Amino acid sequence: MKKLNLLLAICISTLASCAQEKTVNKPKIKSEEIIFFKIDQGGTRTRREGPGMDELVEYNTDGNIEKVYVIEFDQAKNKNVYNLHERYFYEGKNLIKTEKLGYRTGEVYEEILRKYQQNKLLRKDVKSIENGKEVLKKYGSFYHEYTYEPNKEIEKVYEHDEDKKAFVLTYIQHKFFDANKNLIQEKLEDIHGEIYEQNDLTYNTENKVVKKIQTLRFPSTVTYKYNKEGDIIENKYESEGTIITSKYAFKYDLNGNWVEKKEIKTTNIKQYIPDPEYIIKRTIVYY
Repeated sequence: MKKLNLLLAICISTLASCAQEKTVNKPKIKSEEIIFFKIDQGGTRTRREGPGMDELVEYNTDGNIEKVYVIEFDQAKNKNVYNLHERYFYEGKNLIKTEKLGYRTGEVYEEILRKYQQNKLLRKDVKSIENGKEVLKKYGSFYHEYTYEPNKEIEKVYEHDEDKKAFVLTYIQHKFFDANKNLIQEKLEDIHGEIYEQNDLTYNTENKVVKKIQTLRFPSTVTYKYNKEGDIIENKYESEGTIITSKYAFKYDLNGNWVEKKEIKTTNIKQYIPDPEYIIKRTIVYY
């Protein structure tokens, strides 16, 4: 059962994947409000709330995220409450700082700084913040260093070691790209030089991922199907005889952006209790 739970956790998709549409025929999105509902067998809808669930995302005119709010529903007042959870800061089009705030307290608890050279990311520092000050601690303070080769990116990750009172190398990530800048392979290397995870990705003619094969650690294959609008209508996860399929249906506004997304998940695992149906409502405000 522990292994089953791990497999199910791996295949969970992020439903609120609402990236900005950038086709020339569509107006720019100013904000989008995402509300999750689960539907039981009787057809009753129930709100799903919390970080990463119901949220409001605001964008700047370049199409980049500026703020993310966690939405909570106030039963007594019968209205939504919007709590600031993330802030993004830019120089030009480069993201230079991200802040994460406790959506209940409003206090910054994590800060991410990014440094560039000729628009290429050189270093990313993640800091844990308590009482307005940086606190060095494991899992809360680390940094990433990036180097580049033609069609390749190397990322070294260093984490604070509380015993050594210093940052130590944790792992190295190797990313390989095709001529269209699509990520086609990524490898994770441990501090001893051993590759312990590898992902290989295949794309269609629209440069969308149609297959992802993970080898070495938790071997699995995920395949994707798209509709004519370019949204995923099916992803199928397969691993060691386990198959979990998620299918999606959409409704669109006049600008061709989806405003309702329905998910149904099925599996061949007999002891698995199927999830209820999910519907996501997306309310878009345009510039």
